[in-house]
Parts: sequence; structure tokens; C-alpha cells
Amino acid sequence: GTLSNEKVDFKSRYDAARSYLDSLAKPVGSLGTLEDWAARLAVFQCSSKPTVEKVACLIFAGDHGVAKDKSDGGANCSAYPQSVTQKVLEGLEHNLAGASVLAAANDVNLRVIDVGLATDFGSTFGAGNVVAISEHKVNGGTENFCDGAALSNIELDGCILAGRKETKRCIQKMQEVQLLVFGEVGIGNTTSSSALIAALTGEPAANICGCGATTDRVGDENIILKKIKIIEEAIQCHSASQMINNPALALENLGGAEIAAIVGGMLEASERNIPVLVDGFIVTTAAMIAVLM
Repeated sequence: GTLSNEKVDFKSRYDAARSYLDSLAKPVGSLGTLEDWAARLAVFQCSSKPTVEKVACLIFAGDHGVAKDKSDGGANCSAYPQSVTQKVLEGLEHNLAGASVLAAANDVNLRVIDVGLATDFGSTFGAGNVVAISEHKVNGGTENFCDGAALSNIELDGCILAGRKETKRCIQKMQEVQLLVFGEVGIGNTTSSSALIAALTGEPAANICGCGATTDRVGDENIILKKIKIIEEAIQCHSASQMINNPALALENLGGAEIAAIVGGMLEASERNIPVLVDGFIVTTAAMIAVLM
């Protein structure tokens, strides 16, 4: 039939999957978003009974120059110090982080890749079982994008390539992986993501910024105002009009190593017809950029 024929375009197979779901003994559309997900997975697997048993999660980590202390040339964009990025990776390495627990509970293959930590994770902890260091790592993390480009052209290409390589490696290792989940670690990356969305869409920073990682549930309005000011300063520093719908330039100017790596991973997964679960502000930003690439 239409659904099992790989030569038929995505939309036609998706419509066939939705028609099949509508024919089942339930009210039409009663399962909401779950039906959309099921139909998409059905298209990827060319089957009316898709399964999601082989799942992998790739978490990319990188530090941001804009999150450094002002005394180190940064802008203190976060409520947390930059050193927290490494602390989170320590937790992941020792299977103590939230992602570690969730991955173990759901039998998800988890791998963490350092593409831009400010410190040398490897020299501190040795060869890790969970955390790997990319050969394309941006040593020292990105630059403060309020003063210049966050990444050089070579660094950006390397990060995208790192994402592609890790995704390819994961797919080959697991064989027939049915779903990829991307994650990130990097103090300051909600600021970078907000800046990227503002630059690519022309939307005012005030309409995009939230608290990011906070120390309490309420959040601090002053942190948001500070973030807005930092992003406005950054966009003014670069050629704002040239970045609209120009993902590569925006990533160079305002991006993070881990965001660029996720973009690369998504592009690789797309080319291999592997579905990606998009969740969270930073990963959603990467998905938007991947679509534009």
C-alpha cells in the first residue's frame, strides 16, 4: 500500500497513516498529538505498527564566552557561574544526572560529547564511560559574542561535523536506531539561543527571553532584563540585517559549540531518515536552524 512504499512522498504516506488511525475503533483524533507522532513514525518505518524500542540520546556540551565573569571578559549572562557546565558533566559521567536516570529507566543509549567546555574535561577525569571529547572541540569555549564572533568559520564547520560524526557513529553502532533524542549542557545557552532566534527572525529580544536556568521556581525579572540588554548589545555588535534567514552567519556570530553540533546531528539524522525528538528551548532553536540550513 501507500504507507509501505518508500518511493511515495512523505505527505502522502503520512495522510495514509492518519487515515488508518481514523479507521480504528476510537473517536477520530481522540489521542491528540500522540496520533501525529504515531503517523510520523509509521512513515519513517513504512509500517502501520511502528515501534520505538531502539532509542539513543546524544548530549552535546559547550561553554559560552558571554557566560564568563566580567573580570574574565564575559557578561555574566546566567544566574549560575560557567563552572556549573563541568559539574553537570561530572554528574552525567557518574550516572547521577537527571538524563542518566531517565535514560537508564527507559533503556535509552546515552552518550555525552564535549564540543566546547572551557576546561579540559579529559585531563581531569580521564577517558570517561559516558562523556567523550570531540576531536573538533572548541578549546576554551566560545568567545563573548558582545565583543565579536562567538565562533570562527573553521570552529563552526568543526562543530557541525562533530554532530554529524557522532550521529553517524550512533546509528552505525546501534543498527536500525528508531529515534534520536538530542540534548545539551552549557551555562549561557538560553542566552545564545534567544540571540539566535532574534537574529534569524528580526523579533525583539524582549519577546523571546525567559529566565533560563534559575535558582528558584519564580525566576528573577532582573535576570531577564539583563539578558535582553546583552542580546540587544550583541545584535548591535554584528550586522543584524545580514543574519536574518542566514543560519551559518548567525551561528558564527551568536551560537554555541553544542548548538552547532546538534544542528549537524539533526542534518545527518534527516539525511538518513531517522526521526528526531525535539524538546526544550535550545534543541528547538537548533531544529529551527537545521531547517534553514
